[in-house]
Amino acid sequence: MALAEASQSATQTSPVVNADAARVSPALVTLAGWAWRALVVAAAGAALIWIMLQFSVIVVSILLSLLIAVVAHPLVAFLQRKAHFPPLAAASVTLLAIILFVGALIGGSGTGLYQGFSDLGDKIQAGIANIVAWINATFPNLQEQVNSAWASAQEFLTNNSGRIAGGLMTVGSSFATFATAAILILFTLFFFLKDGRGLWQWFVRLWPERYRDPVNESGIRAWVTLGNYARTQAIVALFDAVAIAAVAAILGTPFSLVFPIGALVFIGAFIPVVGSLISGIVAVLVVLVVTGKFTMALIMLIGVLAVQQIEGNLLSPMLQGNALNLHAWAILLLVTGGSMVAGVLGALFTVPLAAAVNTVILYLRGHDTYPYLNRQEHRPGGPKEPFAHYAEAHWEEFDREVAQQLPPREARKAKRAAKRAKKAAK
Repeated sequence: MALAEASQSATQTSPVVNADAARVSPALVTLAGWAWRALVVAAAGAALIWIMLQFSVIVVSILLSLLIAVVAHPLVAFLQRKAHFPPLAAASVTLLAIILFVGALIGGSGTGLYQGFSDLGDKIQAGIANIVAWINATFPNLQEQVNSAWASAQEFLTNNSGRIAGGLMTVGSSFATFATAAILILFTLFFFLKDGRGLWQWFVRLWPERYRDPVNESGIRAWVTLGNYARTQAIVALFDAVAIAAVAAILGTPFSLVFPIGALVFIGAFIPVVGSLISGIVAVLVVLVVTGKFTMALIMLIGVLAVQQIEGNLLSPMLQGNALNLHAWAILLLVTGGSMVAGVLGALFTVPLAAAVNTVILYLRGHDTYPYLNRQEHRPGGPKEPFAHYAEAHWEEFDREVAQQLPPREARKAKRAAKRAKKAAK
């Protein structure tokens, strides 16, 4: 009886409901569907970013290790393939070379590097003060506005220095945290160099079988994208640093400031679009303060622009072309958004990670950025084979080396017996 009444009620109200639905535009229904899905995706992304920020030391250590590993991977591959080093020895030699290089860089500069950066900060502030004084003298009517703007900028930089550095001040404030991050980077880098392929294949085996081949192939292409980006940026950064530092030295800048300028330019080159701009401005300001002449600062500016033009129009296209497949506008948005969320570190990592994700999406949609990988024998991840081949080889090794076919006591007896048999055979 109740079911009949409910059915009758629903039948009576359904025309009204249908009439209401008919009055809703199909476009609005579609837009509402996209809107709530976009909100869910945005909420999931925000939650993921929040979690990553809570474990920022771990995340930053892994990402730094990943970028260093893709740069050092060719050396590891050369030692294994040409010098016949086992994976452990190849990874150890490569890691030792990296440690020696970084140690020599820091040890060679010693306290001079720290003092140089301190002097560099003073020179930047003095250079901006000189510009402000020149503007006040040239345009007296703007003196109040210029002084107010300069004071506001100083206050902002002072109050937000930790945020601008992306948490580096907080991370570096604790020696224990710094030591933890350094050790984590070393160990993570070592295992990436030694067992990178095994770690990747373990990740691929977590997926259902029908997805393993596309996940494996797209991941290999993401690795190649990261490697191309990191190696190219390293070469470009070295060129920028040497060239701009040389121009500064020619214009009479002391070496105690030339080296920090070069180091700042090298680091800034890894932050697309914005990094080279900021480091170039710093170089111009330092020359202005050291020489006290706007003519010298103008020459420095011309030198910086010339170096950047050579880099952008000759060096980068020659080395990398359009391998990242990202528009300059998209890169600018990524750098801005990354710096807003995580400061310098966000600006550093967003572009290569976005380029890798873009490569993966293109491959999964049938547009392979690196078709030559299908024919390359010594590619990252191993020759192109159905992933079932690698999975089968792994489980065979697991059954042979890991699985305990006998109880521990019997296994030890069998092992001793095998050794005695081997000795007897000799």
